[in-house]
Amino acid sequence: MTSDAWPAPLPFLPRTDEARCDRADCLMLLERERLLAAALALRGVARAWDSGLLGEQRVEGAPPYEREVLALIGATQGLTPERVTEADGAVQEAMKARREIDEHTRGKVRPIDLLTSDFDLDGLARMVLMLVAAPRFWGEVAQLYGILASGPHRPTVDEHLLRLLLGYRVNLHDLATVLDPDQPLVRAGLIHVGDGERPFAGYAVDPLVVHRLRGDALDHDPEGVLDVLDASRTLDELRLAPMVVEAVRAWSTRTTATPARLVVRARPGAGRRTLLAALARAAGRRLAMVKVDQLADLERGGTAALSRALIRCRLAGWVPCLDGFELLPDDERLRDRVRHVLDSFPGPLTMRLGRDARPLLAPGYTQLDLPELSESERLAVWSDALGARDLDAAATAALAARWRIGAGTIHRVVTGLEAPAASGGDGGGLNTAIDRAVSQHLEQRLGDVAERIRTLPRLTDMVLPPDIEDSLTEFLSRMRLNRKVFEEWGMTRVATSARGLTALFQGPPGTGKTMVAGALAHELGLDLYRVDLSRVMSKWIGETEQNLASVFAAAEESQAIILFDEADSLFTKRTEVKSSTDRFANLEVNYLLQRLDTFVGVAILTTNLSTGIDAAFKRRLSFRITFPVPDEEQRERLWHAHLPPEIPRGERLDLAELARKYELAGGSIRNCAVRAAFLAAAEQQALTQDHLRRAIRLEYRSAGKLTDSGTIE
Repeated sequence: MTSDAWPAPLPFLPRTDEARCDRADCLMLLERERLLAAALALRGVARAWDSGLLGEQRVEGAPPYEREVLALIGATQGLTPERVTEADGAVQEAMKARREIDEHTRGKVRPIDLLTSDFDLDGLARMVLMLVAAPRFWGEVAQLYGILASGPHRPTVDEHLLRLLLGYRVNLHDLATVLDPDQPLVRAGLIHVGDGERPFAGYAVDPLVVHRLRGDALDHDPEGVLDVLDASRTLDELRLAPMVVEAVRAWSTRTTATPARLVVRARPGAGRRTLLAALARAAGRRLAMVKVDQLADLERGGTAALSRALIRCRLAGWVPCLDGFELLPDDERLRDRVRHVLDSFPGPLTMRLGRDARPLLAPGYTQLDLPELSESERLAVWSDALGARDLDAAATAALAARWRIGAGTIHRVVTGLEAPAASGGDGGGLNTAIDRAVSQHLEQRLGDVAERIRTLPRLTDMVLPPDIEDSLTEFLSRMRLNRKVFEEWGMTRVATSARGLTALFQGPPGTGKTMVAGALAHELGLDLYRVDLSRVMSKWIGETEQNLASVFAAAEESQAIILFDEADSLFTKRTEVKSSTDRFANLEVNYLLQRLDTFVGVAILTTNLSTGIDAAFKRRLSFRITFPVPDEEQRERLWHAHLPPEIPRGERLDLAELARKYELAGGSIRNCAVRAAFLAAAEQQALTQDHLRRAIRLEYRSAGKLTDSGTIE
């Protein structure tokens, strides 16, 4: 698309395409405000001298403070008329200089113009804002204000002082209205009200307003609370699906009296934040991330910090992007309060959510669901990102096939590549660096709830029955030919759900279920993560589902294999609801059933007791493979496989006799081989048949068997 196809997003306005004042212009504009504020303060002081409100002269025989009292009721004036004339002249000169500077910046947008437009300020409110801000810029103005206030305990600026500064040309009731709490200056947080009662309550301008008036870039939060982002790419540079392009264009040209509300949903790393930052940039703004789950008072059920964060975004001209709603406590009252804060916020608002999350907003918002990238689209994004850094990976197609990550993650990975890796000239080395970077990204996502298995066996070392080998061959084919079948052959239109690859490995202990899962990961070049059920399952309502959502999302994003060992404890059968415990347990099962329908990653479940798994799960599985106890021939092959040729042997070992006599599974045979090796090493002898028999007896004893026969379960 050309840039003409992307209009400045109207919902993020008011903003203008006119040239803005640079910092030098902004400082010049502030100088005119300094001259005017000082002149007004001087005029106020001169009038106070003229009326006797200020002065040290005492009339002999008059009561103390007589002149001050008469001045307060307006009964005296004319004590220093020449000072009043001089001060009036100074105000006129300041106004003239103001007009000259205005002429110098004609055709440019000034910071005060943007504030006026953003907050719908009238002329009086605009003047009051500048007078309240003046002491923050210039100490001499603050001193003049202090002299005019004539009270050591008075705030620097209060309503009474503003009356003295503005004089009789401004109606005091109009001034009082401008300073009311429901008017823009106070309501929007442009100025803060201190302690005390009006008209002696203090006023101070917000620090962000000071930065804007100076012409500061505000490319970061001065308080270090919010993460302020400038777009890394323009809308033209983003690869967006046609349906998203049309939705964004329609939203950008939408005009409505209600504040803009835009929700972007997708899985992590899909480019949600990049899209929102690009939209903000098109409107001359920056995006500010408001992480609602990290706002301290939300943990106590309060929303003051959220309100303050939104107000500061509006003051700075940032577009707030709310993030972290999925981690909020499952407290309906808190959510209602958060919803009220968001609905009452008068500025533009965006929200970044997970793929299935619901926004806490009143109806009327616009929702964009970013679709997952196909393998071909990922290939194009990898090519663009690497090309932008003049890098050439050895096998870009392999990256697109292996890592099912979104455009945002791809660009972050490529941008973060170290210079040595980037300049090595070896495409294979670059691929290795990329794999390492993406693996670290995945490990960060899964580290709290899953453990990466780093030592993986080879599939060629497995001793398996022919029917299981055929099933595993099909498993590997479905992984390797995914793009061809679903994208090139159009099977996406047929398989609208359950496009993931899920397998149930069932069978007695020691039959090799977990080892085969590792061997499949090794064969496919994928990482294998074993889910730690003790860290996934929680007694807190909703937290188990949140943990599982993180697991499934990370597995989809990277196409790593996630392994649920002893899956019957999680994928259990639903029960009749007799208590709240039953109801919430069933909710977890229902969540898993729904999530498997949309899952597009690879998951393997292992169980010793398949009857404990809900039948609805079994219908959603791509494979159900039963691992039997090996027969005699397989047991002999297993004995040979678990005794490496490097082990010294004192005599010819009769492994066929062991296979015939002892009905051991593969795991038990491995244990016996290791035991026998240690027995021989401890006796400083070569391995003998006796060592193997003694190891077998120890294995039976450790399993609680009194006889050395039968299977170990």
